Amino acid sequence: MVFHVARKEILSTLRDRRAMVSSLLIPLLILPFMMLGLPLLLGGLFEREQTSITEIATIGLSYLPAELKTELETQNISFVEAQDLETLVKDGKYQVALDIPKSFSTQLEAGEKASLTLISKAGNLRSELNASKIQDAVSKFSEGIVTKKLESAGLSADVLEPITINNLDASSEAERSSGQLAWLIPFFIAVWTLAGGQVTALDATAGEKERGTLEALLVSPVRRIEVVLGKFLATLTFGLSASVMAILGYVLGGALLRSLFLKRLGDGAEEIVQVLGGSLQTTPLSILLLLMSALLLASLISALLISITMFARTYKEAQSYVAPLSFVMIIPAVGLQFSDFFGTNIFVYLVPILNALVLMDDIVKGQVAFLPVIATWASLIAFSALLLDFAFRSFKREGVIFRT
Repeated sequence: MVFHVARKEILSTLRDRRAMVSSLLIPLLILPFMMLGLPLLLGGLFEREQTSITEIATIGLSYLPAELKTELETQNISFVEAQDLETLVKDGKYQVALDIPKSFSTQLEAGEKASLTLISKAGNLRSELNASKIQDAVSKFSEGIVTKKLESAGLSADVLEPITINNLDASSEAERSSGQLAWLIPFFIAVWTLAGGQVTALDATAGEKERGTLEALLVSPVRRIEVVLGKFLATLTFGLSASVMAILGYVLGGALLRSLFLKRLGDGAEEIVQVLGGSLQTTPLSILLLLMSALLLASLISALLISITMFARTYKEAQSYVAPLSFVMIIPAVGLQFSDFFGTNIFVYLVPILNALVLMDDIVKGQVAFLPVIATWASLIAFSALLLDFAFRSFKREGVIFRT
């Protein structure tokens, strides 16, 4: 009878085509879109910004040394004399502006330290990119001055850097390929698990109350434990399906990016890909561990959804109960960015939901260990069983079933 109840709820959910598209098709497409679209888009924008001519508003252009002006022009910069530079940048008429004091050239000729005022918008990506052109040109010009002074004094440029540090990356191939934003992978898996499961959970509990079909189910020859388990299995089916689509979307996106697009991108775009984790190195074992963790996370979320939504009188009321669960996913995901500070504290792997996200992050980075896997899976199973027991006990209460 459990499977009969589950089949009924699954068929009911499948009739809602919009829900199927949002919970199954979108997670399959959104991660490849992020991994392919963002690097290509941002890489193209960066490349275009670097190669296009940037007009900068200036004051005191005549006080700029010819060598520095030439260095700036090689960075595709053109100069426009203007006034009130800060207002021009603030209003967006120019991305950056350069204020050159009258004493600039004379100070350089006298061997004194000179300064320029660069005006840009912090946090504005385009403004900062254009400002970096000026900073690069000024840096090269300054290095040239220093080199000449050292040569005239009979010194080598090495005196400015008597000690060098050779950096050796001790991270594994999986850690290097996972990128700085790899924590988004478990976050998306958890979010789509919730999104996929809640459609069925809402309809199987509050929806049936609202339609008046729950009473007919209860008078049929089926035990209440079977009703609860059937609705749980149906919710689990769609929650797990959504999470699997998210995993497949990431694997597909990473494979396409590595095989087709990565070689065609410029250096700047390739760095973006690395940050986004687009060159993820997946193995059959890592995918299997992700799928098993997704299954247990989906079980916990499904049991939680059933436990909450059965208390609602109407479908809309159930939606209001489920809405805060999104924050339950977001908060651990934010903490996931600082997972390196958790260390090997085994207690982290006992906290439901957070443990699944941390474990998935470990899997993606290729640093998963046996004890965290066992602790996480055992915790998820235990909390799922407790929630199902709570749902069953609540379902036996007439006040919960027949709330009006």
